[in-house]
Amino acid sequence: MYSTHVFSFPDNLLLTADSEGAISCLYHVTMNYNERLNELFDKWRQRSIENDEARDSNGNVIFTADGLMKKNDDTIDVEKEWSESPKRIMFLLKDQPSVWSDDTRLWLKDNDDKERNLRVESNRNLKPRFIRNIANVFYGLSNARTADDCWLKAIPEEDIREHFNTRPFAFVECKKQGGTTSVGDKELKTYLERYGDLLREEIEILNPNIFVCSSHLIYAFVIDMFNKDELLTIPEHNSIRVHLPSGTIILCSYHPSARMNYEDFYEGVMWHYRAYLKYMAENNKS
Repeated sequence: MYSTHVFSFPDNLLLTADSEGAISCLYHVTMNYNERLNELFDKWRQRSIENDEARDSNGNVIFTADGLMKKNDDTIDVEKEWSESPKRIMFLLKDQPSVWSDDTRLWLKDNDDKERNLRVESNRNLKPRFIRNIANVFYGLSNARTADDCWLKAIPEEDIREHFNTRPFAFVECKKQGGTTSVGDKELKTYLERYGDLLREEIEILNPNIFVCSSHLIYAFVIDMFNKDELLTIPEHNSIRVHLPSGTIILCSYHPSARMNYEDFYEGVMWHYRAYLKYMAENNKS
């Protein structure tokens, strides 16, 4: 006779059984992206403490939470829109030029802090160079269907602004501890080695299918997540890889804060994406 055990399960567990009665557990059925990310960030903060990472003036470890940027319009369900989007675009940045903790998911959303809301409004209006470059590329990658689509000069700024403020995208700082106005390759490489497993987990939670990497080190990190034998390389376009089984696109970009004009930054990504679209169109005909 079997002994009887009573188990307690969280609400977000779904138990399924196969034909032989083996039980499987699907953990994320009702848990949303942010809940899963927040659990991950708790682990990340704890490891940051153990590694004696930089602290703020109050003695708390500096940490940047991130993921899907929330919209100021509360009727927009960013997580639902993301899960249903055919193009789930993730921007992978280096780190924040700051010495305090932040949550970039709130960079477009007002709260009770009037001074902060001025910066948020500026972000929504694409005033900072950094934000404008991301918004331009986000629009182009989202909407280009052929190699001749979405030339920046032909896109009304209002269309880019509306797209940025209504459509879902992921914004991820690979190095969660902010610092000075720049981070060197050696420091970034060390951080990726120390926390790479957690960054991979964040990527897996969000499950993007287009990556925009703001550093060659981040680009290499993402490429290493895939089987190299399954990656398409397009001649003369070393800043793009395509994982053929999944259709995932990996792009290497200038950093969005780069001192260059908007069109050059935009085409620094779109030139490679246009080559991909042209390649796919030509090969689909054959």
